[in-house]
Order: sequence, then C-alpha cells, then structure tokens
Amino acid sequence: MAEHLGISRATINALENGRSGDIGIRKVMTILDYLGKELAIRDKSPFPTLEELRDEQ
Repeated sequence: MAEHLGISRATINALENGRSGDIGIRKVMTILDYLGKELAIRDKSPFPTLEELRDEQ
C-alpha cells in the first residue's frame, strides 16, 4: 500500500497505531481513495456523540 500510494511505511504505520500527528489532507484523501472511501463535510449536530457521552461518565 505504501509503495503504491507513495507514502512512507512509517507514516502508514503511525496512522494504524494512532500516533500520526499532522499528515496533511492530501495524504488522508489519497489513503481514503485507495480504500474506496470518501470524506464528507456536514454541519455539526447539536446533539452529543456517543464518545462525548461516554467521556462525561
């Protein structure tokens, strides 16, 4: 995957392990496209997410 996308294995490994920092939107879009996914922008809901509700406990 890394070779095909032109992204270092270290960057992909960091993403997989949640320690990527800022990688840039172009790389994110490239990876999403490779995986057959897309990023959609929408208005934020006024209701809390499940994660936010869990964090309150």
